[in-house]
Amino acid sequence: MTTHSTSASSRWSGPYLAVDGRPFLVVGAEVHNSSSSTPSAIADSFAAVRALGANTVLAPVAWDLFEPVEGHFDHTLVDAMIKQAQQLGMRLIPLWFGAYKNAVSTYAPGWVKTDSERFPRTQVADGQRIEQLTPFAPAARAADARAFGALMRRIHDVDTAGTVLAVQVENEMGLLGDSRDRSPLANAAFIADVPPGVIEAVATDTNMPLHQVWVDAGSRAEGAWSEVFGSGERVDEAFMAAAYAAYTEEVASAGASEHDVPLFVNAWLDHDSVLDGPVAVAGGKRPGQYPSGGPVMPVAAIWEAMAPTVDFLAPDMYIEDAEPVMAAYRARRGRLLIPELRADARGLAQMFSAIGTHQALGVSPFGVDVLRSDEPVGAALSDAYQLLRAAAVLIRQHAIAPVVGFELNAAQPSLSIDLGGSVLQVDTHSEWGPAPEYPGYGLAFEADGGVYVIGRGFWITLRGETGQEVSFLQADQYRLQGEQLVLSHRLNGDETSGGTLVPFPFAGAPLLPGRVIPTRIPDSGITHIRTYSY
Repeated sequence: MTTHSTSASSRWSGPYLAVDGRPFLVVGAEVHNSSSSTPSAIADSFAAVRALGANTVLAPVAWDLFEPVEGHFDHTLVDAMIKQAQQLGMRLIPLWFGAYKNAVSTYAPGWVKTDSERFPRTQVADGQRIEQLTPFAPAARAADARAFGALMRRIHDVDTAGTVLAVQVENEMGLLGDSRDRSPLANAAFIADVPPGVIEAVATDTNMPLHQVWVDAGSRAEGAWSEVFGSGERVDEAFMAAAYAAYTEEVASAGASEHDVPLFVNAWLDHDSVLDGPVAVAGGKRPGQYPSGGPVMPVAAIWEAMAPTVDFLAPDMYIEDAEPVMAAYRARRGRLLIPELRADARGLAQMFSAIGTHQALGVSPFGVDVLRSDEPVGAALSDAYQLLRAAAVLIRQHAIAPVVGFELNAAQPSLSIDLGGSVLQVDTHSEWGPAPEYPGYGLAFEADGGVYVIGRGFWITLRGETGQEVSFLQADQYRLQGEQLVLSHRLNGDETSGGTLVPFPFAGAPLLPGRVIPTRIPDSGITHIRTYSY
């Protein structure tokens, strides 16, 4: 295939994607799986996402709809996605649902599904074949790669405006129900030599669990999997990671040769989900309980070695303790995108933490095209989008990253932000205000001679260095209009309790209780604070 250049492709600006040479924060929304399966569904779901306030939509491109007949590619849906995003003023991240979606192969075309001799299935321990194409079959790799290459070529040809920022390759790869594939093709690969890139990755990354396994087995530089690593679930997981990553590399490189935008894979995490329901979205402590071989941290080094065309690994975030996971993924390649997370209050708080503390290039709650801004969950999400788009303006105009992001809850109701010479004390409790609502969330930027604080559900007071008094010089509240921050209020007097605090109430907060004079604090959630000492 011929390598094409593109006049509008995405590049990098620090930890962010660059659009028109400036950093761009993805304030994203992923639509439901079927919401891009027809032109009318695309129109409805994209309009719903835009009405909520996202600047980027993530939407599936299904292999079975893109190549219903082998070798014949239907561009109708991808063309509609690009056109609709452009008309609504949004960016687009297509999600390639090829051979793998949530550890199964239900998005493979019918001509693939019905030819199990040419496209054999994965087998688990009892010999049962499951609804997944084995990654060890050359025909499946070649067909998936050819289709993905055709998709990227079409994007290159029609997306002259650079609407497509990046593309996800497959979706939550891995094997459920066993720690490794037991099919004849897989068993043959297991007794063959371990790829040198895998051994090098394991030897180099001393933090991965398999490193010590390799050392204990004798630190061999070659040999079959059992000779180099021994046996066990962690060995099986590494074996599958190498297979899925090599498969992904063939697919990704076919696409990259046609159109140059960042490519990523997403991970079903090896942590238990906090969400109850009939559909699993994360969890499991052992390989096979979560998708064995997927791009999780214990095998991230193998993925990076075997799929070098993939720019970064991205975690789908449905877990409680998100901070260490976000930090780990950010540390791998200096990039963090969360293509899926919950859209409730906890998910909103994680969005602010991801962008503020970990300089995420973007966040994207899943399934939000069914929400409406006149309902409680949709209203809270729409407000959060508005605040994060304000953060995007600061990132884009100043080419800076936030200095901190935070979540406030019953376990951590307050925190301090040291600005050098003065400290912002962030607290959910105030004698002046109502009882706290959890979680509160926010982020802060140092710019324009002070600090921009963006968020909900807290109060800010000041603390100076020893022997020094500090106070607010000004507290200017802004609102987002289009892509500009416009001054709406200068807070002082009663609304700052005599200049002693700056409030960040939730949107639509009621009148403050117990007041003779009716008082409702302006609630834009975006305030530029300057301080002085005396």
